[in-house]
Amino acid sequence: MKRRHFHLLTLSAALPSLADARKPIRTQPIDAVAKIKALRISTGPLARGYLIAPNGRLNWYFNNLGLIPIVQYLNAADLDTFIRQYMDLYLSRLQTDYTVQDVNFNDASLQNITLVPSDSDNSYAATMLSLAARYLKASGNWAWWDANKAKLKAMVDANIAGLQKANGLCRVFQLSRVSPVADYGYMMNNAEDYRGLRDFASILALRGESTLSNHYNNIATTIAQSMMIYLWDSGRSGFKTSDQDVHADNTTFYPGTTCQVFPQAFGVSELSTYFTAAYRFLNRYSPQWPNEIYDPFPWAILGYVAAKRGDTNRAQTQMAATEKKYASQAALVTINELGFYQRTKSLLNGFGDI
Repeated sequence: MKRRHFHLLTLSAALPSLADARKPIRTQPIDAVAKIKALRISTGPLARGYLIAPNGRLNWYFNNLGLIPIVQYLNAADLDTFIRQYMDLYLSRLQTDYTVQDVNFNDASLQNITLVPSDSDNSYAATMLSLAARYLKASGNWAWWDANKAKLKAMVDANIAGLQKANGLCRVFQLSRVSPVADYGYMMNNAEDYRGLRDFASILALRGESTLSNHYNNIATTIAQSMMIYLWDSGRSGFKTSDQDVHADNTTFYPGTTCQVFPQAFGVSELSTYFTAAYRFLNRYSPQWPNEIYDPFPWAILGYVAAKRGDTNRAQTQMAATEKKYASQAALVTINELGFYQRTKSLLNGFGDI
């Protein structure tokens, strides 16, 4: 199963002592854009990449999710520094099969590294496509697109289109890495795959490549239809975590109730008739999620969907909980969490959802 967060040992140096944790914490809004910028690596072989948190590792998937929401807040120079240069690094780290490996830093110098396998192939590629699409629409840097289009296409073909199973859902890994678990079609991953395909197709359409655009849109449509057929549990009125589950899982926070928001978070419009029921499933079986009591990490994506739905009270409650957590345990509010916190904040402040 693809994990959304990594074990705490990676970040243990940044966690507070128990004595510190008892101190009263005054919350204040997080400047997520500035905090994400501050995680940028400026030295060593991964310069231009990002740490997932202070003293953390580099995870490309988390980085993508953190960077997508800040694109609309960057001027031309910052788009080049914080987005384009990062994407160039990402593409330069692709292996011959168009997968990418995460990075552990062996010391504070950030010079000595250990490569570790990614925890998925499809979601890494999908979120990179979404980031690229937002960058291109914001910057108009079509020279970058022309230089990298072929590599982006190879990446999506190898890691999303090429991973579709007979039932239309995408597996997690390329066949060389497939295990029985990795061959599942997971709700979370497929929602991200859908969004990446739609975003990639939108850029192709802008560039007049209608045949290719239609091709990737058709794959996205098939994924959405398969999610409807294989991942919706009409008896429990909730989404299954994968196509190997008999029922929607109401006993676990991750992945059982958290997966309910992913179709709405990633804009799988074909499933919109299920959004309300899935959100009710989350609130019925994990009612205290806005207070962040079920998991060490905030799961700010839940508050983001609450904001999308106009559930302002829950969204604001979770934002306050995240602010408190950041003040006491900044390492737990990783770059992806900062990104979804920013998306929630943007919606509540009246900015359009990107």
